[in-house]
Amino acid sequence: MHYQIPNELSRIEGIASAQPERVNPMRAAAQALTRRGLAEAKTEIANHALAAMVEVLFDIDADGIMSNVDRDGRILLPKPWGKTGFSSWGMRVTEARALNAILRRRSNIESAPLFVYDADARDWLVGRSYDTKRKASTYLRNVPITLAEWRLGWEDTKSVWARQNMGNG
Repeated sequence: MHYQIPNELSRIEGIASAQPERVNPMRAAAQALTRRGLAEAKTEIANHALAAMVEVLFDIDADGIMSNVDRDGRILLPKPWGKTGFSSWGMRVTEARALNAILRRRSNIESAPLFVYDADARDWLVGRSYDTKRKASTYLRNVPITLAEWRLGWEDTKSVWARQNMGNG
């Protein structure tokens, strides 16, 4: 009897750590569906899209002129945050809307944003301070889209009804 107690204790540990087979697939599905990290992944997508945009945007012709930016600074390419350009960049419409909201906010509050929204022309321009790819890339490295900024942009994409009736959820 004296030796049976350790055996029973080891059984208890085995039972406590056991996971029945029918629970494992559900647990795996639940872990696959978790939204943890999703917003962070979206910020990475947005930052990569902006970096790719800068690479293409500042393409210089043989005569030294940027081929994808007009003389007034207007962007002549479909934009990753645009209503029609997002799919060309491999983005989803919801990601494009959130990125658009972020860039509009930056355009309104920053003293020297990389991308400026011209409400009169209803178009986007490259900020005057960014006449080279190096300056634009430095801006993106120094001022990347953050998780908090992404969440604000995402919140801006909600409908008026959802904001009024659904709260923060």
